[in-house]
Amino acid sequence: MITILTWNIQNGKGIDEKISLNRIAESILNICDPDIICLQEVSINCQLVDGSRPDQVKELSNIFSDYLPSYGPAYNIKCKDSNDREQYGNLILSRLPVLSSFNHMLPQTVDSSFRQMPRQLSEITVQTALYPLRVMTTHLEFHSELQRCEQVKRIKSIDKEINDLILMPPEQIINSPYREFARASRALICGDFNFVPNSIEYDLMIGEEDSAESMVDAWSYLNPNSIHGPTCGIFDADQWPQGPHCRDYGFVSSNIAENLQNIVVNEKIDASDHQPVIFTLS
Repeated sequence: MITILTWNIQNGKGIDEKISLNRIAESILNICDPDIICLQEVSINCQLVDGSRPDQVKELSNIFSDYLPSYGPAYNIKCKDSNDREQYGNLILSRLPVLSSFNHMLPQTVDSSFRQMPRQLSEITVQTALYPLRVMTTHLEFHSELQRCEQVKRIKSIDKEINDLILMPPEQIINSPYREFARASRALICGDFNFVPNSIEYDLMIGEEDSAESMVDAWSYLNPNSIHGPTCGIFDADQWPQGPHCRDYGFVSSNIAENLQNIVVNEKIDASDHQPVIFTLS
């Protein structure tokens, strides 16, 4: 069995406004023993609400010392008041062997009606006991439906490009950047998508049923007659006046849907208003 956890940890900020990555880690290990941990909103030298500028990648790497970290910053800039670099993005921690790791920038389509930030998709391919598995995690734009739609289209095109490269590999030269890179057609794409079920973006993500580019919503596959369990808005009614609802998902390629064994949404973990989602694959 393979256990994968995804969580927008909001830089470790709990519902008490205190920032604690140790509390995040304790929460993770109290609910499961994950093989892969996908975290969104992880920063290096960003000024947080408590005034600190921690290296959260280093802190989390030290806490989860038996995992290999793969960090994908959506931006990497010089800090205004020092020579340090400020970075913000997604972190994947894997206890399974990581065969390859890639970072993909997502579109920042012009939409001047809303504030916005750069967004990114992280990709690793790991070797499980039975097959290689591609795990991708992302955090889409919150304020703009237009940008989310374009970002979903890019994610789908990246997935198609990877599958095309697997089916029709280019000429390769060993021991060079033109070598073959291990990437898998079996894929799970998870994270904070900032859209709700059955929205325009959601429909774009799953695609047309039975098409080569279709994706399977893990929750809907395992709970066909149930609405999505809420993943945010559990505690913070000010930020989420609509109340508890779902923004965090795992979408799997159709060739791995039958390997889905379980999905768990925890609704009362106060380490963050967003809630972790845990997938189990055979």
